[in-house]
Amino acid sequence: MARTLDCAETAPRLATLDIARMVAEQDRSTRRAAAFFDVDRTLLRGSSLLAVARPMRRAGFMPTRAMLHSLVVQARFSVSGFDEAQIRDAVRGAGALVAGVKAEELMDFARREVPLHVLPRVHAEARARIAWHRERGDLVFLVSSSPAQFISVLGSIIGVDGVAGTVAELRDGRYTGRILRLCHGTGKADAVRELAAAHHVDLALSHAYGDSFASDLPMLESVGHPVCVNGDRALTAHAQRLGWPIERFQRISLRPSPGRLSRVPARVATLSGPAVRRAHGHVRNTARALREL
Repeated sequence: MARTLDCAETAPRLATLDIARMVAEQDRSTRRAAAFFDVDRTLLRGSSLLAVARPMRRAGFMPTRAMLHSLVVQARFSVSGFDEAQIRDAVRGAGALVAGVKAEELMDFARREVPLHVLPRVHAEARARIAWHRERGDLVFLVSSSPAQFISVLGSIIGVDGVAGTVAELRDGRYTGRILRLCHGTGKADAVRELAAAHHVDLALSHAYGDSFASDLPMLESVGHPVCVNGDRALTAHAQRLGWPIERFQRISLRPSPGRLSRVPARVATLSGPAVRRAHGHVRNTARALREL
């Protein structure tokens, strides 16, 4: 006959059990790992938004002067990245560019141009790392300060499980130019936590990849396995101090066709010294005006 245990016998045994740890381990067994990739200068070469500057001009979203500005900014970003103020200026400028544009028009533009101008910039090493995570059974997410429309199209082509990007205000089907959510810095970390909660992801088991101390550090600190990829000086030094992996993604997985290169306007391809100086001046003036918004 089975013997019934009374409280005097069971209480000492229960006292020796770490109930909280047992519950946490049981919960963890039902959760998954994920990989969170920053996009600009990590997943791909340069900036996704600035990669479509020329087609934005052709579509009427961006005047020629703003396109020249974007080319100078692109060169600066590709060499040394942006600090926090420069990232905020760039995002606010992007919001101003689409003010008054219909949401469906911008989405149609993204579906048409992102495969042509952004996808070819994706690093081969990033594609290989995504495949490695897939083999492990990990979920994959893109997290970027670029507009959510562009990142969602890129993510759908690559085949990720979700994206987070900067969100602009819509009113009556048109963008107002106001940024509702800047996916940058702590905003990226918030987005990572939201994606993790929605997909039952254990962040302690997860990886994150980023290049910028100002923009990506909070995201990297929110996971158990942060990786510094193409890091700026500050992030690389921080990663070295903490013993984080430091990697370089450099190879381009797809090459733009010669025909596409031949379509670059000659006036842009052969900028004179004075034109470059004027564009640099426009960069400074635009940044000053945006900071006063």
